[in-house]
Amino acid sequence: MTIRSLAIASLAIFAAACSSTRIPTAEVATHNDTSRNIPKIDNMIVDLKKSYISQCYEPILAKNPPENQCQTELFQMLERRYHLNYNQQNIDQASNDLFFRDVDSRLRKMVRTDPEVRSAVRSGAFRNADEMLSYYKEKYAFDTRSQN
Repeated sequence: MTIRSLAIASLAIFAAACSSTRIPTAEVATHNDTSRNIPKIDNMIVDLKKSYISQCYEPILAKNPPENQCQTELFQMLERRYHLNYNQQNIDQASNDLFFRDVDSRLRKMVRTDPEVRSAVRSGAFRNADEMLSYYKEKYAFDTRSQN
């Protein structure tokens, strides 16, 4: 009887592990071009992404009803695009749209108000705000498929 229970429990754990979801991470990206290594921007994006993951992404991934504006926006976008048949890759795509909308406004504000960031950007790191946003989108995108 004990062996049978152990086998069933092992099978249940294996099935759960195979169907489990991966929570995105928020870590400082590496930059191949040293002129684009602007720690204040990286830290701002990482802090914002950690907050977004815990306050918006995880509750929607768990299929919990929205409780705040961020969750509501994400859920509504998913519902419009995929109805209620969304999966984690769909959440990643929608999160990229919503998260980087906020990152864009914060990046623009940092360039205007922070002399250190403005100097780094002006010294040739980026030609314009769109190029800067595109670069950081690539570095900090939600993509749970590529995580190991």
